[in-house]
Parts: sequence; C-alpha cells; structure tokens
Amino acid sequence: MADINRQDIIRGMMAEVDGLSYSMASASLEAVLTLVNQALADHQSIMLSDFGKFGVRHRRARSGSHPRTHQPITIPEVFIPYFTPSPHLKKLVQKSNEKSQ
Repeated sequence: MADINRQDIIRGMMAEVDGLSYSMASASLEAVLTLVNQALADHQSIMLSDFGKFGVRHRRARSGSHPRTHQPITIPEVFIPYFTPSPHLKKLVQKSNEKSQ
C-alpha cells in the first residue's frame, strides 16, 4: 500500500463532501493542521473522538554518555509530540489487519 499524502487527503475530502472545491478542501486542511500545530506548540492536547489524542510529553534533562568517547554528557530537556489512537481506531486497524491475512 502506498502512503497517503496531502494531495490524496484533499481529493478524499472532495469525494466525501459534494460540491467541495479543491481550494476549499485545501484551505480546510491547512486550517486544521495550523490549529493542531499551534495547540501542540502551546503544549495543549487535542482530543478527536473516534480518532485519538495528540499531546506533548516532557522529557527531563538527564545525564548520559557520548557513544564514541564514553564521556559523561548532559542530555537537555525536550518536549515531544505524541499520538494515542482511540479504541475505535485500534479496532478499525485490527479489522483491516485480519482481512489482509
């Protein structure tokens, strides 16, 4: 199966909604992605029913060692975006997996 890209999503939106133009579908997708990106940048979570939850996790600074020199180093703190699928989405993926086998 091929990966789905932005153009495929826009075409899929046009197929789902009668009369939706390419430019409106593209603008709608851009608006959603902008809102998601901004919320995550502000460390907010986003919950979409029957799809999942987007959020940001904090990893504290910690000590480690350089892989080549084995010298101690400090690994800085980071904020990592994550996605947790909903139970509904997990079931859909599992059903799809069972059909393909």
